[in-house]
Amino acid sequence: MRPRNALPSTSPSPGRLRRTLRRAGAAARTLRPRSLREAADATAYVGLVAAVVVAGYLQGGMTVVVAVPTVLGLGLGSIVVVQAVMACFTVSGMFGCSALALFGQRAVETTDRRPATGPTVTAVVPVHRDAEVLDRSVESLLDGHYEDLRVVVVAEPDDGASIERAREYAAREERVEVLVNTRYPGSKAGAVNYAAEVTDSEHLAVFDADERVDPRFVSSAVARLDDCDVVQGRTVPEPDGLVETVAYYESVVLGDLSQRLLTLVTDFTMAASRTVVMRRSAFEAVDGYDPEMLTEDYAFAFDCYEADLDVVELLSQTSTIEGAHSVADWWGQRKRWMTGYAQTLHDLLTECRSPRNYRTLLAPLLCAGSVFGNVFMLSLVSKAAVLVVSGAATWLALPVATLAGAALALRVSDARRGRVGGVGLGWLATPLVLPLYSLVGIRAAVAYLFTWDGEWYSVAKGV
Repeated sequence: MRPRNALPSTSPSPGRLRRTLRRAGAAARTLRPRSLREAADATAYVGLVAAVVVAGYLQGGMTVVVAVPTVLGLGLGSIVVVQAVMACFTVSGMFGCSALALFGQRAVETTDRRPATGPTVTAVVPVHRDAEVLDRSVESLLDGHYEDLRVVVVAEPDDGASIERAREYAAREERVEVLVNTRYPGSKAGAVNYAAEVTDSEHLAVFDADERVDPRFVSSAVARLDDCDVVQGRTVPEPDGLVETVAYYESVVLGDLSQRLLTLVTDFTMAASRTVVMRRSAFEAVDGYDPEMLTEDYAFAFDCYEADLDVVELLSQTSTIEGAHSVADWWGQRKRWMTGYAQTLHDLLTECRSPRNYRTLLAPLLCAGSVFGNVFMLSLVSKAAVLVVSGAATWLALPVATLAGAALALRVSDARRGRVGGVGLGWLATPLVLPLYSLVGIRAAVAYLFTWDGEWYSVAKGV
C-alpha cells in the first residue's frame, strides 16, 4: 500500500497558496468600463472564431508528404495528402485508442469487494433550489448497499423549499441530517467545506442533489480506499429528451474519451465534486474546495494532483444526473464550466512563478489543453469543408465512424447495465458535439478575459 500523501503542516497547500495569489490581483479586471469590455468581448469572439475557421480551411488544404512502407516492406515510399486527411487520421486514432483504453480499464476493474459495513461515510449533498430533485440523491443513497452511511443535506439560508424538503427526510430517516449553510453561504464549495468542518467521519463523499447513485458505488469506493486517497465515479446525464441526449453524448465523448490517453500518460485523474468518495485526510490536505472558483471540482482536481494524492476512477458503476432541459441551459451551463476552466488555468499559471514540484509545472499544460483544445475542435469543421470541396468527402467517414461507434458502444453498455433506457439513434450525431462544444469553450475563454465579473449560471431542474 502506498503511504498516504499529505502536505507538511509548515507548507501551504496548493489550494491555500492559489487563493492567496488570486486575491492579490483580483481587482484589476473591474477597472475597465463595462461597455468597453463588452464591445471588446464580442469583437474578440467573432474575430477568433473567424480566424480559426479560415486558418483551419487554409491549413486543411495544404499538402504534406507522408512516408509509408512499400508493398514488399523493403523500404519507405511517400505519398502526398492534404492536411485535412491527416486530421481525419488524428481524430480517429485519438478517440479510437481512447475507446480501447476505456473499455480495457472497465474490463479489468475489480469491484467484487463491496462491504456492507465499515468506516462511517458522510455523504454531503449540497442543495440550492433543488427541492424537486432532492429525492433522487437521498433515496438512492439510502437504498445503497453500504449501511454505515450518513447523508448530510446542506441547504442555503434563502432556500426555504429545499430546507423544508430535507427536514422531511431527516424526520423520518435516522441517517439523514440537515445543515443550513450559515457559515460559508453562496457556493457549493462552501457548503461541502461547512459539512466537513462539523462532521468527523473517516471518509467524506459528495453527490449532487439530482444524482441517482448506483447502489453499489459507495461500498465499492470504500473498499478501494484501502489503496488510494480519492475514488471518483462515473456520471452521465439521463438522455430522456433531445437536449438531454446531446448532453449524454457530450459526456461520453468529452468526459469519458477525450482525456483517457492523457490520464494514462500523466496520471492526472479528475476528482470532482459529485460521485466522489475520499479520505478526510485527503480533503484536508488540499484545504477542501475553493469557494471562489466557478468550477470548484476542476480546481480541486488540480489541487489533488499537485499534492500527489492518489485518485482512482470507478467506471463500471455509473450514476445518472439530470441533463440540461433547454438549449439556453445547455449553453449557459457549459459556458460556466469553461469559464471556470479558464479561471483555473489563470490560477495555475500564476502559481507557476513559485513551482514546488514537476506537477506544478505540468498542471497548467494539462489545463490549457482543456481550454485551447476547443480551437482544434472548431478547426476540424473547416478541414471537413476542404474535403467536401475537393471531392474527398469519403475520408470523413473515418472520424465519423470512430466517434459514433465509440458513443454507440458506451450507450449499449449503459443500457445493458440499466443506467439509461434503450439505445436510439442519437449516437449518429455524436460528431456534431465537438464543434458545438468548441464554440461554447471559445466564448467562455474570451468572456473570462473581457467581461466575466463572477456571475453564476444556474440551470432549471426537476422540469
